[in-house]
Amino acid sequence: MEARDRTRPAPPAARRLSRLGPLVAAALSSALPSCVEAVTVEQAPPPSALGMNESRTLTLEFLRFDARGFAKTLTLDELKAIPRPTLEGIWLLDLDISTLIENALLKVMYLPPAEIAALPPASRNLVGLLNMTPENADLRGTSLEGLLGVGNAVGLPTSKILSDLTGAAGNERLIPVQITSQAVLENLVSTHPNTQHRRGPPNDEHPDGVYPVAPHSIPVTLYDVVTDFAGLAAQFGPTPLDPDDPDGAEHPGFIKAASGVKAALDDFTMTVRVDVNALPYKGVDATMADVASVNSTPGQIDTLFDFSQEDWLVLDNLARNLSIGELTLAIPENAMLLPGGTSREPAPRGNSPVWEQPLWEFEHILARAGKLRAAQIEDHCSTYAPAGTSTSDFEAVKVCIDESGWTEISVDESVILEDPPPAPSYFWDILLDVAQARLHDGGLAEGEANLEVTLRDVPVGVKTEDLVASIKENLASDPAVLKDMALELNNNAAGDADFYLYQPSTESGVAGQRDYLYFVAPDDIRKDADGARVRDYAYESPGFFSDPALEKKVSTTEEIDGDALHEKVEVKAGDTLYFADDEARRYEIRIGDKPSPHRLSLTLTRIQ
Repeated sequence: MEARDRTRPAPPAARRLSRLGPLVAAALSSALPSCVEAVTVEQAPPPSALGMNESRTLTLEFLRFDARGFAKTLTLDELKAIPRPTLEGIWLLDLDISTLIENALLKVMYLPPAEIAALPPASRNLVGLLNMTPENADLRGTSLEGLLGVGNAVGLPTSKILSDLTGAAGNERLIPVQITSQAVLENLVSTHPNTQHRRGPPNDEHPDGVYPVAPHSIPVTLYDVVTDFAGLAAQFGPTPLDPDDPDGAEHPGFIKAASGVKAALDDFTMTVRVDVNALPYKGVDATMADVASVNSTPGQIDTLFDFSQEDWLVLDNLARNLSIGELTLAIPENAMLLPGGTSREPAPRGNSPVWEQPLWEFEHILARAGKLRAAQIEDHCSTYAPAGTSTSDFEAVKVCIDESGWTEISVDESVILEDPPPAPSYFWDILLDVAQARLHDGGLAEGEANLEVTLRDVPVGVKTEDLVASIKENLASDPAVLKDMALELNNNAAGDADFYLYQPSTESGVAGQRDYLYFVAPDDIRKDADGARVRDYAYESPGFFSDPALEKKVSTTEEIDGDALHEKVEVKAGDTLYFADDEARRYEIRIGDKPSPHRLSLTLTRIQ
């Protein structure tokens, strides 16, 4: 095993009170009169490491400074100074982007003519497709082109047939924007790995720390809010489908670029109100045989916030109307022409090859939109007599759609046509055929019609008060996500303790009548300025034992004062314990007398 670096920097000449941690320093400064000068304590150089069979006697103290209802306000700059991994670890909510996608599609549909003219050809064609109605549908070069001849032969407008078939008025869009939005959400957005799962603190339900994201949503962290969603394009751009196989198949993503998001205004503040023992626990760094400080915050996370109080968390000066200043959406097309199906089988979708293609491709999205639209059309048949013979019983044209979406257009044999009427097919096969033809207008070849549209000032569609309410509800239901930030607010760890002293509260609230040694847990490993742990949790046999071979464990994880995480054992004068540190060195602990109610002496001996 590689030994960790225990070299300590030369101590400062004096250590000021603020070294206790930002939270306790702030609490003390507000509690003490302004005329009291800061306390300074001279600190001796660190001792040398223990040699084999060498012993050293140390005294540990258990002190408390209980801050009740203490409010800590963080500015936007202070939040940005918190290490990025910490901010990214604070999940706030799953933001439903159904309205955002619908708003984006509406923006495309209603682009000014000058902006439409400036779009790439494929994107211009998309605008036409989104605005396609029975009146303006262009059927040239499609399987429905024969319908033009039918209309001419009997004097019947093609738009009338399309209108009756779909139940849409002449100038009503064939595919409503709500349906297109649903297809985009299901096929493109919801298939992206980062809209399916997010990281969070491991627990019994999610031991791997992977959580599902709500449908049609993107996970939002505190990092997103304080950086104005600077990582949107990276997070929801091209991404490996399998996170464990970065060189494998990719999802193309759906956000090409995003900027101009203003979530937190410049005077944004976040205020948290806590009940906390702000002082660290005193423990022993066995390698150095010296006293070290362990941050007391992790063991208090379940009692840190009083969620019954409305002001436990206050977010001031969030943007009133959350919107994206500039958003570029991208949808890829398949490199091949994908014909519509010609058979009912395999039910219920038919035999078009589109269903075998990736869900996020434009053609598959179109087919899905067509299937959703067909589900809204009641099964019916419409018959038409030749123009000018409306009272005749002669049915020149008959158009039917059944409950499965299967569509048939039949023409009486007496009607002379240059081209046969369209063959029977599902409604979505018809839509796919027409849409693919129109997408490539302007001479675009297959594979050249990838869609990319830049939109401006797209509303996200969420009210600030609803956003705040969701954030508070989610954090209250899982306060563990705030643990790393709480450690930053009360960063008072020093050294690398292997165990520490804890004195449980009695029923009367008095500590000091019983002494416990707690073995450190992974959360106790201190972090550097970048939020990374300074060492691995490399203990092979964490806990305390009654024998030097470490075969008879005497510590347990019994719950004390809400802590069921740490290996712990009650000790009294004369007890002898054994343990191994994270470098596999073994030690003996002999418990000595108590110099005072909140102090405990012990002798540490390295035995292996």
